Amino acid sequence: MTENGGTGEGGRGTNGAPGSIPGPFVPLPPSPVPPAPDPGLTFQRELARKALHLTSAVVPLAYGAGAVPFRVVLPVLCALAAAALVVEAARARSERARGYFTRAAGGLLRAHEHHRLSGATWMLLAFALAVGVFPRDVAAAAMWGVGVGDASAAVVGKWWSARRAAAAARTTSGKTLAGSVACAAATCAGALLVAQLGAAESAAAGVAAAAAERAEHPFDDNLRIVIIVGVTLVLWRVARSAA
Repeated sequence: MTENGGTGEGGRGTNGAPGSIPGPFVPLPPSPVPPAPDPGLTFQRELARKALHLTSAVVPLAYGAGAVPFRVVLPVLCALAAAALVVEAARARSERARGYFTRAAGGLLRAHEHHRLSGATWMLLAFALAVGVFPRDVAAAAMWGVGVGDASAAVVGKWWSARRAAAAARTTSGKTLAGSVACAAATCAGALLVAQLGAAESAAAGVAAAAAERAEHPFDDNLRIVIIVGVTLVLWRVARSAA
């Protein structure tokens, strides 16, 4: 038999008779229908999600002002991150735990977070990394970029795209220019007023946060913003000291 299920040489079918219908015929499974694109959270749920984001701003506020020392902040953040990872492991392994978690927070999860780490876990990991690796003022600016800059990007981006045609308002990655500008402005303001960086450093932090938030890879955007803002500010200082 030929590869596509037709008759072989001499025009014989599989039962040996000339011109007979080839058999047995097993139809191929239908091609999988591609999933519909994720519409994302509604504006109201995005607001609720980012309200939780904004509560995290208390960490860079307190740490940047020196109200809470390093020896307290880092262990607390590491403990919270470890607890979050335990919850993540439980919902990955247990159907019951996954059900509890989904009922409690499922409405605020993005589609990919139902089978990966949640944004809250990534944020705790990012905050612990920022405090553990970067100087106090740099860490405060980086955490502000996550807690407030990223929240501003999401809320302003949702608001903007709801009032514009999707093709005009969004890039292919689903990000909006309005959201990126909001992220840069909010991060710059926090770097200037909370971390008390200079104007040029604050502007660099804002641009770095917007670029990190707009990118899609690697890692979650919470971790990505902390790393890119922190590294940008450290390199900025190295370059200025070498000049």
